[in-house]
Amino acid sequence: MPTYRPDLDAVPSYTLGKPIGEVARELGIDSIDKLASNECPTEPFPEVVEAIAASGTTVNRYPDSGQYELTKALALHHDVEPSSIWVGAGSSEVLRCTALSVGGTGTNAVFAEPSFIMYRIATLVAFATPIAVSLDDRFDHDLDAMLAAITDETTIVYICNPNNPTGGIRSGEDIRAFIDAVDESVLVVIDEAYGEYVTDPSFASMIDQAPLLPNVLVARTFSKIYGLAGLRVGYGVGHPDLIAKLRVTQPPFAVTTPAQVAALAALPLRDSVAERAEANAKGRSYLTAELSSRGYRVANSQANFVYFEPQDDAVGLFDALLREGVIVRILGKGVRVTVGTPAENERLIHALDDVVAS
Repeated sequence: MPTYRPDLDAVPSYTLGKPIGEVARELGIDSIDKLASNECPTEPFPEVVEAIAASGTTVNRYPDSGQYELTKALALHHDVEPSSIWVGAGSSEVLRCTALSVGGTGTNAVFAEPSFIMYRIATLVAFATPIAVSLDDRFDHDLDAMLAAITDETTIVYICNPNNPTGGIRSGEDIRAFIDAVDESVLVVIDEAYGEYVTDPSFASMIDQAPLLPNVLVARTFSKIYGLAGLRVGYGVGHPDLIAKLRVTQPPFAVTTPAQVAALAALPLRDSVAERAEANAKGRSYLTAELSSRGYRVANSQANFVYFEPQDDAVGLFDALLREGVIVRILGKGVRVTVGTPAENERLIHALDDVVAS
């Protein structure tokens, strides 16, 4: 038997949303809506599909390991220098490589809980100690408590804005004040994976600030509003010196050619992205209103999902909804549901009513 790391069992596994095919086989249900993984409910844009298809004839060659064209396009898109852009195989890879670059034995990382599970996973993989700080009573990051949790051994702090799984945000003013209060020896990672969905005017992306500061990294992804979750492409934005150091732990050829060309094709489609954001906002408002009217405690989401706490057993509710053909995500005592198409959103509410009635 191989010799494993003694702390390996302490690293949590990423919980995947149940695949549609698996549920169909288990329960014998033909029509299933998956509202568990915060995926875009519509197919990639036609221009993107065409670009992916055209790239198929090139996959006998290794991809551009420096992601030159995509890096240049992202720099132009955000009005920053290319040296401030770091492309990875999804924002999760950017987060993991960042943890490896600043972590190590004797260090720790601070993050909110509940929040994106990858912060804890990346911390433990990097041999660092996780320090989880509870959300406040509004399901938002408690920035004062997070600031107080930082110690001399802290090398990284994660802020998920909007937060996954609750969807809440902290204002641009709050985030900037937090950054100013953190010593420059501590890296502040602002995870804006759901930033394109935000409609609250108090929100402000830190992308314009990150390249000017030595210790701030903003993470973004093409997996959500751009609908490229299956291709795994994301990126980080930060000071050129920071980017150069962090990407040392990234393996070569990390981002496939189809992923790079798909992202390149999707990035200029600002109007189409805005239409998706508008549709998501309508669906989010519908779900929030319907769930609230039924007495659930619902978080104020600015993302493409809604988080609520049922009065009774969340696991039991998950199982009952599954039998109705609706897949959601259970997180502790809360339930997170992805904003789907109007038909999917209505089916969820009707299924919920049927479950409660029975």
